[in-house]
Amino acid sequence: MKDQDYELEKRDDGWAYVMDGRHSPVYASREAAIEAAKGATKPATFDQELDDELEEGLEETFPASDPVSVTRSDHLGSPDRNKKD
Repeated sequence: MKDQDYELEKRDDGWAYVMDGRHSPVYASREAAIEAAKGATKPATFDQELDDELEEGLEETFPASDPVSVTRSDHLGSPDRNKKD
């Protein structure tokens, strides 16, 4: 994201930047939004563990014709069959 044009926007809960028509996550301070826009920090939505899983999947399946899909479930185990809808 370095050396790209961006605009800052004041939000009710902080600051965001807009780059190429896309809005960033909201940052607590104007300075934090500027640092993120310049690429000094990773976005708040960056997930290193998920990124590592994707990279590992890509390495293990190369060369392949189908893209790797990494998904995560917040629910562990089998569905609760006793639960009433």
